[in-house]
Amino acid sequence: MQRSPSGFSTFLLLIVAMGAFGAVLWLNSNQAESAQAILPADVPPTENPNVVAQLLSDNFGDDSTPLPTIEIPDVQPTRASVIQPSGATATPVSAVDVEGVAVAAVPVGVTPTLPPPTADVPVQDVQRDSQPWSPPALLPPLSRDPQGRDHYWFRRALASNANNTALFYYSYGSDGQANSERIHHGIDIPNPNGEEVYATASGTVVFASDGRLGEIDIFQNSATYGNVVLVKHDFGYQGRAIYTLYGHLQASLVTEGDYVEAGQPIALVGDTGRVSGPHVHVEIRIAPEGTSEIPRYGDTYNPILWIVPFVGHGVVAGRVMDSNGNYLDDAIVTLRNRVTGLLHPATASTYVFDGTVNEVNSDPIWRENFAIPDVPVGRYDVIVSIDGRRVIRQVDVLEGMTNFVELRPPEPEPTATEDETSEDDSEF
Repeated sequence: MQRSPSGFSTFLLLIVAMGAFGAVLWLNSNQAESAQAILPADVPPTENPNVVAQLLSDNFGDDSTPLPTIEIPDVQPTRASVIQPSGATATPVSAVDVEGVAVAAVPVGVTPTLPPPTADVPVQDVQRDSQPWSPPALLPPLSRDPQGRDHYWFRRALASNANNTALFYYSYGSDGQANSERIHHGIDIPNPNGEEVYATASGTVVFASDGRLGEIDIFQNSATYGNVVLVKHDFGYQGRAIYTLYGHLQASLVTEGDYVEAGQPIALVGDTGRVSGPHVHVEIRIAPEGTSEIPRYGDTYNPILWIVPFVGHGVVAGRVMDSNGNYLDDAIVTLRNRVTGLLHPATASTYVFDGTVNEVNSDPIWRENFAIPDVPVGRYDVIVSIDGRRVIRQVDVLEGMTNFVELRPPEPEPTATEDETSEDDSEF
């Protein structure tokens, strides 16, 4: 039997493949003996570990556009100090440091400083009891009434930490709580001897009692006022000159002919003249029409309607009349807050006008016969007793305004006459 040629060829190819595989194994074994593993070497860190910063410093290569740089100062900048104004034009006020931020002080105008009295002047130092400060007063001149009737043109006569409340039981036009005093032509503001009194508006001093040597210069032949300062102001009302009077003073700090600014010290509170204790008596006087003479005792008007109220406060003023429209005297007016139900501490006594040279006067526009100062804003009942009948009216108090109300009993219902009754009966 003969072997085919194809079987021999297959065997020969198998022998060649096995030989080639053996040769490959031999070569790989020789390379494994001679080759060594290469491990990554420890590379020391660069001076700038921030890769982004390194890229920025390298400018992304030599061909890139350089980035702008800002020079960093070696020391922290210091905050500029605020220079306070000084000298005769301003009063420096200490800056307030709030969380490290210096707040510049605001200069305020200075009133002229008067020389102190000489050594032989018997002026007492003020001894003020500890008491709460008053709210700030509104700024004059002030007129918020839509019809232009208000004229709050004068500032307060005393400092905010002094007493600024007038005696409610001896209000303008009244004769005292027991109806035993003379008719009052101003308001009384109690304070210790020596408390400074300030000009309520600018003007010229036309009269000033000295008082420093214990002598009183009598004003208009009346020793009742004690020491007096009278200021004629730069402005008028309805073509008439306006004056303010400050009485019962311990001493004057000004002399006749001096020009004073609003807020300038002009006197010291005292107890000269007819008084029951130290206080300042303040009057508003308006000269009679067509005269240049200094107004007198009967030319006063209620200061409550001329001196600015406190911030957040107003004035309640009005008329109390009988059923026939006649003004009533000595009626006590009280206020009750409609929210709290509490009575306002101040009251007012109504006044009338007797037509004599000593009478008090109502405002030429308001025609009031009572006024209650410094009433907090809100809604109030205004209460008065007329002929044994309680009359109540409601008023909304607005800041810095005169809030006006009229109180009079309701008119009685008409009664039918006999003739009218017979005619009515004849119709049935």
